Amino acid sequence: MNNTGETYRIIISGGGTGGHIYPAIAIAKAWNEKYPESEVLFVGAEGKMEMQKVPEAGYKIEGLKIAGLQRRLTLANLSFPFKVLSSLQKAKK
Repeated sequence: MNNTGETYRIIISGGGTGGHIYPAIAIAKAWNEKYPESEVLFVGAEGKMEMQKVPEAGYKIEGLKIAGLQRRLTLANLSFPFKVLSSLQKAKK
C-alpha cells in the first residue's frame, strides 16, 4: 500500500529475449519488495520466451497474439491487422 492506503496494480510488458525479460522481472521484484500488496501483471507475446520465464519467476502473464511486421510483402503480413485488433481488444479488458 502507498501512503493513501491504495494498492497498486501495475502492468509490465517486455519480452522476446532474455535481455528484455530478466530486467522486467527484476523491476517487478523490486517493486514488490517495496509494495508487497501490489498486483503485478506481465503482458507478452504468445508462444515466446516470456510465457515460460515470467511464470517461473512467480508472476502472472497474459499472452497477446502479436507479431512483427515484415519489411517485404508476405502472407504473414496479411494476418498482422487482425492480430493487432485482437491484441488491442484483449488489452482493453
